Amino acid sequence: MEKKLLDYCTTDKQREVIKLYLEGVSENKSAAILGVTRSAVQSHKRIVVRRAAGQGYSPNHDMIHTAPSTHLVKGTSTLYSEDGQVKAQWVKTNLKQEDQIQSIKNALDEFLEDHKNKSPNIPKPKKKLKDQELAVVNIGDAHFGMLAHDDISGDNYDCKIAASRHKEVFMRLMNNAPECDTIVINQLGDYYHADTYTGTTTKGTPLDTDGRLEHVFLIGLEVMSFIVEEALKRFNKVIVRHCRGNHDAITSMALKAQQQAYWRNNKRVTIEMSPAVCWVYQHGKTAFMVTHGDTIKHAKMAEYFAARYPEEWGASTHRMCWHGHIHSKQISRETYGQTVTESFAGLPPSDAWHDSSGYVSGQSMCLLVLDKEKGEVRRSTERL
Repeated sequence: MEKKLLDYCTTDKQREVIKLYLEGVSENKSAAILGVTRSAVQSHKRIVVRRAAGQGYSPNHDMIHTAPSTHLVKGTSTLYSEDGQVKAQWVKTNLKQEDQIQSIKNALDEFLEDHKNKSPNIPKPKKKLKDQELAVVNIGDAHFGMLAHDDISGDNYDCKIAASRHKEVFMRLMNNAPECDTIVINQLGDYYHADTYTGTTTKGTPLDTDGRLEHVFLIGLEVMSFIVEEALKRFNKVIVRHCRGNHDAITSMALKAQQQAYWRNNKRVTIEMSPAVCWVYQHGKTAFMVTHGDTIKHAKMAEYFAARYPEEWGASTHRMCWHGHIHSKQISRETYGQTVTESFAGLPPSDAWHDSSGYVSGQSMCLLVLDKEKGEVRRSTERL
């Protein structure tokens, strides 16, 4: 019966570990055969066993009646005969209950193991870089895990397309990047489309999704790591801010935590970890505030900037507020402190709901160049 554990493996490494386990090979010997640590073998086995138990398969607990992959087991009732044999068993399932944190932790474990628990050592740029200018890339709502079809929304979108699109467009922006010391990458929220195992937003709105939560999460991690690695090849310092979106309040938190752990030994990378809904960065007399845009609205951002961050506000003469959320471009120069407030589009098309509601995605990514004294001096916008 334990051969069924192979049905719950989602990676080649997990299958190798479970096959050796089923053959009776010890954890130490399995680690030597596979060229990994003993703790990695234990981690892979634990992930598979927990995933199987979540579907109702745990022979050690007399659980052998599994639920379909779309359901999760929330409990079982077992009737035993007088000699202790299982006479009957009832399996209670639930579509909405899932330990999301555990699922994401499993994905993190897999990612770190695949990358040998160590971020790449990328040499500093050979050119001498100046700090008068600052490069900023604003990544609008990426919605990794969203599923869209061209016959409904005019464009196809899934995990594979999302990954390819974000890498390609980011590299186009890097070709136009200034030779300056530091880049700030603002991920403006809703990086992930769904936030639950059942394909809903954080609050439970059902969505059209592509793939399991762990699968989507790992793809998003790989793309973000790619972006940071490519930035490190061109800049001495890379600062990343992940805004919490209304689609991905949990997964964005996990993304931020993983990236902080992944790059922890690289002094050239800073993952900004503040849990606040907004974040401010000051570059000389230029300062900007970023947020997702679902809580503090466009017209109120400049006023909030001044009240919440008075030191940065008072020390700057060029002020900007940037956000995502609305999937299109909106710019206004607020009367309050002459702050430029601007929304940035993302690369995905509209999904079925947004298309039927009349929303059109801007589908672009933007790089801005900020001068310490002059504010924004130029920008590069890449469209599909």
